[in-house]
Amino acid sequence: MTKEKKFEDKIKELEEIIEILESGDVSLDESIKKYTEAMKLVKECDSELKNIETKVNKIVAENGSLEDFEVKE
Repeated sequence: MTKEKKFEDKIKELEEIIEILESGDVSLDESIKKYTEAMKLVKECDSELKNIETKVNKIVAENGSLEDFEVKE
C-alpha cells in the first residue's frame, strides 16, 4: 500500500520540476517525462482543491446537518 502524498508535498514537487524544466539542462526525453509528471500533479492538486472548496462551502446547521453556505446581502 502506497502512502498518498500531502497537498503541500505535491506543490513542492511541482515547484522542483518547474525549476528543472526552466534550467534547460535536461534532454528532450527527460523534459517530456518531467512535464507529464508535472501535469499529473497539477490534476491531482486541482482535484483536491475543488474537493476542499466544496467542503468549505458547506456550513453546519443548528441540527448538525450540512447546508450550502450562502452570503446574504
